[in-house]
Amino acid sequence: MPDEAPVRDADATAGAAALNRQASVLMKRGIACLEAGTTASWTEAIPFFERAIEIRRALPLDRNPMFRYGLAAGWMNRADALTRLGGAENLDIAMTSYDEAIAVLNAMNLDASPLFRRRFAMAWQNRGLTAERHARLTEAARSFDAAIAALSVEAADAIDDRNVILAVAWTNRARVHAAADEAVHARRSAHTALSLVRDREHTEALAAEAGLTARHVLCQALARAIEGHDGSAPPDALADATDAVDDGMALARHWERRGVERFRPLAFDLFRFGVRVYHAHQPQFLNEFVLENVDPDASSGAFVGSPEMRAATLESLWLSLRAPRR
Repeated sequence: MPDEAPVRDADATAGAAALNRQASVLMKRGIACLEAGTTASWTEAIPFFERAIEIRRALPLDRNPMFRYGLAAGWMNRADALTRLGGAENLDIAMTSYDEAIAVLNAMNLDASPLFRRRFAMAWQNRGLTAERHARLTEAARSFDAAIAALSVEAADAIDDRNVILAVAWTNRARVHAAADEAVHARRSAHTALSLVRDREHTEALAAEAGLTARHVLCQALARAIEGHDGSAPPDALADATDAVDDGMALARHWERRGVERFRPLAFDLFRFGVRVYHAHQPQFLNEFVLENVDPDASSGAFVGSPEMRAATLESLWLSLRAPRR
């Protein structure tokens, strides 16, 4: 009598694969709802993810690591939808969902594929963002630290965008430090982020976004150290601020020349901060800073002519009339 075990195993494998495909269809529907970008669509997304989770939890997870990988994605997407909806209850549930995803991934050999360690780091990273939105700064810091640790081992070098993700984690850590009034630690974390992407930010848009965001957070951390100290700000903090603003604006102009407009909100904030810093501490360089950034040939006419840049430029002209003589 022929052995029927291989047949049963093949049938079970085919059945599991079919269920996994069914879960993938549900995941895609949920993601489409997320991308629709409305409160109603985010609410609609959650049942799709929950059904996909239910299906994948019943799969033979130990037989195929991709089943666990997909299950973690379901928990993470559910958490994403809940975080977008906001509110204390939704954020609490989102945190629990991220914990479920992390537990699933923790049961895997993270070094079997760069995809696994990357998703593990992203689960911690996104958990930190949800905790931060929930005003749970200690939890946020712990989550960002876990993401940094996951990406700081040798095995993480195989992740293609490892440096960008790690830079974002360090930037998020810097923002939590700044919120806790830990300026020294915030500056150190922001500079660590910049060191990871500086060599790529003129050629890779994601690296540029990470670099500009790190400078934005750095300026936030520096603001308290230099504002309210006209003419007497700590020299190291002042130099750090002007370097961050000048380098950030140069980077934004570079991408504007390439037709990339997505960095404008960060650039507008950096420009306004730069105007205030130069006016208060180095008024002799204020006009030079403004003229460099309102030259359409150095960036783009649309950038220079935007309402935000026009308003900031007018503010700089008004400030220059009352700049102290030195």
